[in-house]
Amino acid sequence: MKREMLIALMLIITIGAAGCSAKDENTGIIGGADGPTSIYLSSNENEPVISGTWQTASIGYEVDGEMQPEYYVKFSDSEIIYGHMEKNDFVPDHIDSISNFEKLSEGGYKVQAESESGVQYTYRSAEGDINILEYYATWDEKDFSEKYSGSSSLSRCE
Repeated sequence: MKREMLIALMLIITIGAAGCSAKDENTGIIGGADGPTSIYLSSNENEPVISGTWQTASIGYEVDGEMQPEYYVKFSDSEIIYGHMEKNDFVPDHIDSISNFEKLSEGGYKVQAESESGVQYTYRSAEGDINILEYYATWDEKDFSEKYSGSSSLSRCE
């Protein structure tokens, strides 16, 4: 009984605090009830969460006699932008939403994203090389070994 009262009191305090504070549209909460919660603050300036242009390991097409990666990739504060290059200019093809971004203690990144069709995937910096983002077709780290795709992984090209 005391536990329920404590939970109810904490809920009331949380709702009250949220109601009294100024609304910030750049704040979001992911997770909750059943699992860990992470809070993210997005940039007002649309700074990339990961700088530079990246490319997939897989080859997708030919331009002027040179083979090109399947996609070039750029990161904004809330999106992963997939595209191609035309005369050295990045041209977006499609965009996926970033659901969670973490800077790892060892200096790399972990980005969880979702496509428009609902496919959830993770990019995580390779151990010992922050210029490689390994692709996993899941958000669940316990499934990473089964869901790894080297051809969909990214390497920094700038």
